[in-house]
Amino acid sequence: MTLGPLLLLTSAFLHAAWNAVAKSSQDKESFLFLTILLSGIITLGVTLTFGGFSMPHREAWLIGILSGVFEGLYFLTLAKALRTSSLGKSYTIMRGGAMILVWLISTLFLQERAGGLQFTGAALILAGIIAMNAQDFSKNNAAADGRGNIWAYLSAIFIAGYHLCYHRALVAKAEPKSLFFIAMIVSLPFLFWGLRKDPVSRISHTVKTRGLAVMATGAAATASFLIFLYGLQVSAPGFAISLRNSSIFFAVIFSYFLKESLTRSQILGAFTVGVGAVLLSL
Repeated sequence: MTLGPLLLLTSAFLHAAWNAVAKSSQDKESFLFLTILLSGIITLGVTLTFGGFSMPHREAWLIGILSGVFEGLYFLTLAKALRTSSLGKSYTIMRGGAMILVWLISTLFLQERAGGLQFTGAALILAGIIAMNAQDFSKNNAAADGRGNIWAYLSAIFIAGYHLCYHRALVAKAEPKSLFFIAMIVSLPFLFWGLRKDPVSRISHTVKTRGLAVMATGAAATASFLIFLYGLQVSAPGFAISLRNSSIFFAVIFSYFLKESLTRSQILGAFTVGVGAVLLSL
């Protein structure tokens, strides 16, 4: 296996892992705020220690800031999605939907080639997402589950946005650690806005009750994103997000350990999305 795919698979595992820990937290907004704050601090330390801060072009700065806006909106909708739906289901919708969007944009506007395998992969992803939501179409579940899933669908849009921005910033010669630090700093106000109801006490309570989990999640999130950016440097964006989102398989496994009750159709849907991701990346 070459370096790019290996980095992306490692990033996929770490990303699913820190999402699973976030899912298990009671106050998801404060947990994510502390996680990203810690991630920004770790990234700054690593950046200053190894090579220093480097954003050579104005274009890289602007796209880095835009990446942070998409990241902030992603974290806000992620917290809502994890609160209203299971990890396995919301993660599959978020990542599968983002894959389709990035693949379409990469194919139509970024000159990535698409053949029969890629179209088959895209079709499987769509079929898998439909299977994940099959029970929502019943009269009893449609209203409640539909409202819950809207956050996952919105999150997919923002995930696609920051992936494409990261790719463009790297093309503009942004240094990955510096790029990620800018994105984390820009995203923090969005997360703090999500804590607008009594933020100080909520943050304090999370530090006291989930401090070790925050530290572990902050480290895993930092490693996940930085490894992904280095993988993105040596891979095309459509391929990178497709392979990185093999994390869907890991998310379903973590969902089992969180004792979430996924139906057979949902497990099959997640597997179908994962297979589609593999085909889309070939």
